[in-house]
Amino acid sequence: MNAKSTGFTREQQEYLAQVVMQSGLHRAFAPAGAAPAEPETHYGVPIEDLCKEEVAKYKTHPLDIWRDLEQRTHDNQIAEGLDQFLLRHLGFFNVEPNSQGYMMRLRAPGCQLTAEQFRVLASCAEDFAGGYSHITTRGSLQLREIQPRFVIDMIERMETASLTAQGTGADSARNLTVTPSAGFDVDELVDMRPQAKRLSTRILRTRELQGIPRKFNISFDNAGRLSCLSDTNDIGFLATIVNENDQGVEAGIWCRIALGGITGHKDFARDTGLMCRPEDTVDVAEAMLRVFVEHGDRTNRKKARLKYVLDKHGFDWFLERTQEMLDTFNTNVKLVRLDLAHTEPRVPIDRQAHIGVHPQKQFGLNYIGAALELGRMSPEQMRVLADVADKYGDGDIRLTVWLNPLIPFVPDADVEAACAELAAAGMTVDASSFAAGVVACTGRWGCKLAAAYTKQDALTLVRHLEQKFELDTPINIHFTGCANSCAQHFIGDIGLVGAAAPGGGEGYNILLGGGSDLDQGLARPLIGPVAADDVPAIIEHVVGAFVARRATNQNFLSFVRSLDDAELASLLPDAQRKAA
Repeated sequence: MNAKSTGFTREQQEYLAQVVMQSGLHRAFAPAGAAPAEPETHYGVPIEDLCKEEVAKYKTHPLDIWRDLEQRTHDNQIAEGLDQFLLRHLGFFNVEPNSQGYMMRLRAPGCQLTAEQFRVLASCAEDFAGGYSHITTRGSLQLREIQPRFVIDMIERMETASLTAQGTGADSARNLTVTPSAGFDVDELVDMRPQAKRLSTRILRTRELQGIPRKFNISFDNAGRLSCLSDTNDIGFLATIVNENDQGVEAGIWCRIALGGITGHKDFARDTGLMCRPEDTVDVAEAMLRVFVEHGDRTNRKKARLKYVLDKHGFDWFLERTQEMLDTFNTNVKLVRLDLAHTEPRVPIDRQAHIGVHPQKQFGLNYIGAALELGRMSPEQMRVLADVADKYGDGDIRLTVWLNPLIPFVPDADVEAACAELAAAGMTVDASSFAAGVVACTGRWGCKLAAAYTKQDALTLVRHLEQKFELDTPINIHFTGCANSCAQHFIGDIGLVGAAAPGGGEGYNILLGGGSDLDQGLARPLIGPVAADDVPAIIEHVVGAFVARRATNQNFLSFVRSLDDAELASLLPDAQRKAA
């Protein structure tokens, strides 16, 4: 029976089928006297108890949709409902009506691309998309306004440059992030790009690791000067130096393991007390992913992240299952436990080290961080980045979670010329304390879930603050359009999350005092929701109070955290303070 004969769309049929299964009505039509059949299950869960997304994955594995995609491409037909949910596993998102056509999210393991790959992506942006790209908060790229008829052409062109979008959406292990200065950071302990790339390949080549219970984030932190926000990931591997000890753990470079980060649900990744060698992180991550596949919640999407497996079973249980899984690999990988007192503290993170010119550990070489307007690039700018990387560097381009690119391996003598060429293309290496630390998700312009136009509002706020203040300390401002927190509002010095304003219209809830890594902590509510148009004046008053009242050399985060909740409200303008 097809949709035309019933009058229902495919999505409506699937929904009705799920209702019938969950209600038990299907049992009423079983033959009289028949022995009850064993319930059909998926990872131990009765099919009738699965949420609709899990039913869709059970019926059609995300890797088995290619023929359907070919037909849709031929017909220039955009996928909808559960079909578009499955297509997101291949990296293409139906974002209509907010933005035309599909959004494609690239997989760039280790946050690294070559100059030639950048040129191919620039041609894709011109020929198949809307003529621009955005760097994402997982150190990758997005292209938008892709008509359905171009999807396979885009996939095939990307494949010529060893690029893929697979595993960047829906229930996938998303882009694997690495400290963006890996390989040239003056303070790094170990370059973990090889592990990230090997793990990414293993995930994409393993059927059981596609269509997992929910999205999954993994990060590799080299303990250098730049942050990759490892403590916001489901799994964070953090390089550390182990000193001589009496606990049987060999001195040297190890990786601490942190689990369960999901700051949108107000949880950072927690240190487990266990460690592994850097070269063993790939096997450890795979083992943990497989435990998650077996035990993640497939009935309730809101409880399907790793955090909730840990909340339900405990860290010790999860780590025991991980070691059992590792033992099945026959690799002799063992997790070891060691008190942090036997490890060296990491070096301080430089919050401005992703913008400007910075020396590398290789003598006479530098990396250059170019400031973009909230991660947006034209094809022309993409080609300039590629040309500068080839001409003055070694063709290497890194992407950061702060929405800007890095060009490494630039000799001292070429820095001025490289910076001039970037600046001529609108990519300055200088940025204000506000522009350098502003992060914004796509927002309502391109996302169905967002309640606010985050990128536009973020740019308006930055320009407003730049006219009012010149600071000697950075202030990170995170704009996110909804509670899903793609731009992680809870870890910003200032966090803004989209919400309906009083009386309707676009608005924000405003939070203060969030941080990550050595500054780890969740931001506290200041006020909200307030109208988007009122945000610049409110934040101006907050920053003005900081400038007037801070102690000598005190940064914004320290200042805000020195205030109790009542004192925090004193940062508001009189009108908002009285209303609050």
